[in-house]
Amino acid sequence: MHYSRWVLPLVAWLLAAAAQAQTPFTSLNYLYSVSGRQTVAGEHNREPNTAPAVQTKRVYAATGKYPGLWSGDFLFAQSDVSSRWTMINEAKAQWARGALINLMWHTCPPTQPEPCQWSGGVQSTLSDAQWQELVTDGTPLNNNWKARLDGIAGYLQDLEDSGVEVMFRPFHEMNQAAFWWGGRPGPFGTAKLYQLTHDYLKNIKGLTNLIWVWDVQDFSTLPADLLSYNPGNAYWDVLALDMYYSDGQGYTMAKYNALLNAAGSKPIAIGECEVLPSATVLAAQPRWSFFMGWAELVFNSNSAASMQSLFTASNVVTRDEMPGWGGTSVNLAYRRPVTVSTAENSTHAGSLAVDDDRSTRWSSAYADNQFITVDLGAAYNLSRVYLAWEAAYAQSYQVQVSADNATWTTMRTVQGKSSAAPDNLTNLNTTARYVRLNCLTRATSYGFSLLELEVYGAPAGPLAVATRREQMAVGFPNPTSNSVYINLPETWSTIGQLTIQDSQGRTVALYHLNRRTTQVNVSFLAEGVYHLLLTNGQQQVRQLLLKK
Repeated sequence: MHYSRWVLPLVAWLLAAAAQAQTPFTSLNYLYSVSGRQTVAGEHNREPNTAPAVQTKRVYAATGKYPGLWSGDFLFAQSDVSSRWTMINEAKAQWARGALINLMWHTCPPTQPEPCQWSGGVQSTLSDAQWQELVTDGTPLNNNWKARLDGIAGYLQDLEDSGVEVMFRPFHEMNQAAFWWGGRPGPFGTAKLYQLTHDYLKNIKGLTNLIWVWDVQDFSTLPADLLSYNPGNAYWDVLALDMYYSDGQGYTMAKYNALLNAAGSKPIAIGECEVLPSATVLAAQPRWSFFMGWAELVFNSNSAASMQSLFTASNVVTRDEMPGWGGTSVNLAYRRPVTVSTAENSTHAGSLAVDDDRSTRWSSAYADNQFITVDLGAAYNLSRVYLAWEAAYAQSYQVQVSADNATWTTMRTVQGKSSAAPDNLTNLNTTARYVRLNCLTRATSYGFSLLELEVYGAPAGPLAVATRREQMAVGFPNPTSNSVYINLPETWSTIGQLTIQDSQGRTVALYHLNRRTTQVNVSFLAEGVYHLLLTNGQQQVRQLLLKK
């Protein structure tokens, strides 16, 4: 029968896609699930790293929707390198709100120190001899590059410790000769550098949260470039095309089909674009899993009306429509009561260390042996404490917990800390209501200065009778400010009861649900942490919700 000419290949592709969709990454599995049906809207935020959501906020101002993908950049200039922690903290905040996270790196060449300039630095050329030295293990330039990777590995590890999955896109536009890493086809060219970078970060640094994105630009040589720049199927998870009309044409079916042929069943994406695709284009090319507008260029090349039309289209996913990544990222200390030994002044009060704002901080008097204590409001099974330090950090300190704010148990002691990098203290495995940071000795002549004290864990008491997948499907977005979508688990009928409790276990709202997905208004709740208890009479699912 004639229909077998397209039905059988389609069935084969669907089976292959389903087989590969069971990856270790929740967000990558999500891309598989929408590919062919919907496309996630994204926006890149380049300079400055001091304001790493500036372009995302501009999209919201223009469309009333936040992009479902947030993108940042490690960058190369001194001011941006110095503000990398600000960018990483924004990545964590965006992940907590349900966004996909994309990170790229306009990096300095290994022949120059970091930071460097754009012209003559990021945009420069290595000689053939220098390139050969770079991709040869153990040579000076090769070691320089590995040291450069060491410099970003700590940030990526911090994201992993916080449960954040990262679509990592090094050496973007590999077939673009303007960058020092690009324009070198063949097995010992840019693809070789990509491979050794992948192997170093995965095998030597042990990073397991990176979803690798292989990216090329839409030159007229695209079909050949997809062959000569491919680092190998085992080295990438998503194939992205930067759509800049480089061949004089836009979103052609030829480009789309070239990406499909190279990707097979793996997701494809529009890695960068100045002119956004229309909903009509995405309907004709449905396997684009996401598009990412390039920073400020988007607002120069797209009208407000066209952006609004795109971001509200049924085949485009914005952040409010994302499924969320589970309740493990709820900061239990958010806006909870704190007590401190001292505060430098009223503008550096203890409450500013639990406000989820990295531009504010608690700062103590200029003396050793200071503390800050947060009351979580109820007992929790605590798993992790995260400390974001300002420049005046603690050289030694203790993290202590208590059930009654009187008897304290020291869970961690840190001595000899040598930088202001954040501390992510995991595997606490304790139950407590109060958490105290006991700062012992200062690293500077100033007081102890803390940007954020974050505490993570789960409600104390019996575990909910539900699978992990069901646990992750309850409420989104999370955090939220106005409303939350409640998903009944797939194995349940369309009947359920939702109880919202505050941190002390008091019921503040009760809803009877009779649909698979229900939007619940929570705008009346005060800011803080709440418990969502969903039951159908036989099973229950419990999740934490952060109201902001």
